[in-house]
Amino acid sequence: MIGPAFKLKKIALHILFWVGYYLLTFYWFSQVNNPDIAALISLRIVLIHSMLFYLNFYYLLPQLVEKGRYLVYLIVVILILAGIFYLIRFSNEWLPIRENLTFRPLKKPAFFARFFFGRGLYISLASSMAILFISSTYWMNTQNQQRKQQAITLKSENLEAEMKFLKSQTNPHFLFNALNNIYALTYTNSPKAPEMIMKLSEMLRYVLYESNEKKVPLAKEIDYIVNFISFQSLKIEGQANIQVDLKNVDDGAEVEPMLFIPFIENSFKHSKIENTEKGWIDIRLFSEGNKIDLQVSNSKPDGAFVKDQTGGIGLSNVKKRLQLLYPGKHELTMEEEEKSFHVHLIVHT
Repeated sequence: MIGPAFKLKKIALHILFWVGYYLLTFYWFSQVNNPDIAALISLRIVLIHSMLFYLNFYYLLPQLVEKGRYLVYLIVVILILAGIFYLIRFSNEWLPIRENLTFRPLKKPAFFARFFFGRGLYISLASSMAILFISSTYWMNTQNQQRKQQAITLKSENLEAEMKFLKSQTNPHFLFNALNNIYALTYTNSPKAPEMIMKLSEMLRYVLYESNEKKVPLAKEIDYIVNFISFQSLKIEGQANIQVDLKNVDDGAEVEPMLFIPFIENSFKHSKIENTEKGWIDIRLFSEGNKIDLQVSNSKPDGAFVKDQTGGIGLSNVKKRLQLLYPGKHELTMEEEEKSFHVHLIVHT
């Protein structure tokens, strides 16, 4: 969007152009006329040419050339140039211009020749056509810039829409498992139920409101991760083999919301930690300067297993989101071994 400052700058440049044009014509005409006459002639030329410039820029080019009506544009331009010539010739009657500057007076019978021949015609046509050329060049440059800006805006809007779609795939799924866990706690009158309801409330607030921001403090992302792990741990009977290290981070660093949770979610989903004695998960997150380092490892259950098709987010979507958010500023490696899976993500903010 063009702001007031840009518009003022544009107006100032136009004024500067016409002032410079006036001074140039004044200098040229003052060589053969006294300053008063030169000032009047220059003012007349600037007024006529400025009207020609903006008529061409704001009406003729947009209404005729842009719509492909080239022949009509050519005819109109010829008529305008003829009109300018007649206007300059007619106004010369009231200006005491030296004869050697414009036209050498001819006798009345040579009326037709006087209007259509002479140095005045060539000077008028040349200067007017130069103004038309400058106006047309400026218009084409402006149109090109507008098209580029529209392309950038469209790309930005498409990017934002795609980002919202990817985030919408990330956000809702945890709610189902969380509600099931809370239901189980309330059904058994567990004292943890109020605490988990509060955690769920915090997670929903983060997803519905704070995750709409372009960036959030890393501390808020960590809070969401901690609450997510708490809900996942409820499903595990006994002591879960979950190692979490989220201490060595700069809480003030900012990242795009919901950036790390898909990798953590996948570790819980694919390790099957809740129904195997050998399941384990290791999550480490630390930051140094503008670098944020996430390492997630998890066990792999023996044999093939069917992935849940109703929850989670595919790693292909995660990769796409990283490419949109941090082009050339992230490193993602994933290694699958016989009994484990490892993810290493480095983001440069």
